[in-house]
Amino acid sequence: MQEQNYSFTELRAELLEKLRNLGCTPITITGYRYLCNSIISWLQDNGHDYYTEEGGNAFLQAYLDNHGINQYYNNLRTTIYRLNDLKNGNWKSVHSDKGKKFFLSGEFIDVVDKYCIHEENKGLAKGTIKYKRYATSWFLHELVEKQCCSLLEMTPKVVVMSCTKITYRSLWSEVKLFLRYLVDEGKVDVDYSTLVPHYSKPYVIPSIYSIEEIKRIENSIDTDTVLGKRDYAMILLASRMGLRSGDIVKLKINDVKGKDEINIFQQKTGNMLHLPIIKDVSDALNNYLAVRPQSTYGEIFLNVYAPYNPITTATLRNALRKYILLANIDAGNRKKGPHSLRSSLASSMVNDKVSYETVRKVLGHSSNNAIKHYARIDIEKLRAYSLEPPVVSGGFKAFLNGEVM
Repeated sequence: MQEQNYSFTELRAELLEKLRNLGCTPITITGYRYLCNSIISWLQDNGHDYYTEEGGNAFLQAYLDNHGINQYYNNLRTTIYRLNDLKNGNWKSVHSDKGKKFFLSGEFIDVVDKYCIHEENKGLAKGTIKYKRYATSWFLHELVEKQCCSLLEMTPKVVVMSCTKITYRSLWSEVKLFLRYLVDEGKVDVDYSTLVPHYSKPYVIPSIYSIEEIKRIENSIDTDTVLGKRDYAMILLASRMGLRSGDIVKLKINDVKGKDEINIFQQKTGNMLHLPIIKDVSDALNNYLAVRPQSTYGEIFLNVYAPYNPITTATLRNALRKYILLANIDAGNRKKGPHSLRSSLASSMVNDKVSYETVRKVLGHSSNNAIKHYARIDIEKLRAYSLEPPVVSGGFKAFLNGEVM
């Protein structure tokens, strides 16, 4: 069968319509539209007249070479997968093991249900229970694949082999808890939890920008325009007060107008956040509100062109990326989203010897465990404990120099 050559606009329109029919939210569809535009722009600039799978792969490779793997790359890759699905007429429900579907026997379904009820009774959140159900279902599915259709048929070999088939390794700790539950409830006589491989998530230093870099970002914004006034106020809420992007875009006029402090329920945690509004932020908000388009919406930040709908977090992310570029900042492998400004504020406070507990409260964390997170960005204090790397020699030096061993 001859391959059909979709024009860029046709394929993009078909993808967005497919997503609407699948019940995706307007925010998700808008995100896909932006991603498609990035892909199409690159392909057109590089001599492609229509979309092909080879062109999509070439775009991904070019992005990877220039920027490395990051969240935006993952989003672009997903969009490429979806475009390929449409072009090949073979829409796949998922493109990774994270969305796998599992088919279990009646006995195993009953075990999973009882385990989840047991965990619900501990007061765990629905999202946590869903995660546990997913992990245990995957593990039991792999047991069935090894011809082990009953808990009493488990053996050390089968348990280990089933765990290694779970490619989403963060789930291993949930499997370990599930196996301990089976012993505690008397469903098995042997504790197999000690056989589950240990996996630690990679240690990641949060992306931070220096005070000088943040000033350059803020100074790159043209505050003589409505767009600039809006973006300046949004970015100051992140850089000076540490608000999350979700809280910034949901902020209402009544939350700030005529007030000297913000009292809002945080979108992520549901907890109340109390923060004084510092003068620079207050001035920026008032300057934007003076030129804000007329709208029936109560949210502060709106699109600058009609229809004047509330913005999404994608608008804030894209704005910050633009101003980092305009400020001629070499971000390297650092993330360029609003959360990096939040981390930068925390880093600045910690380096100014503000207590971890105060930093936790300013950023609105509910858990005391969050204090550990700020130890990661206390770079200056960590620097005192760094060690000089040894001089490279021997076989490793030869390897680095590209010599054949």
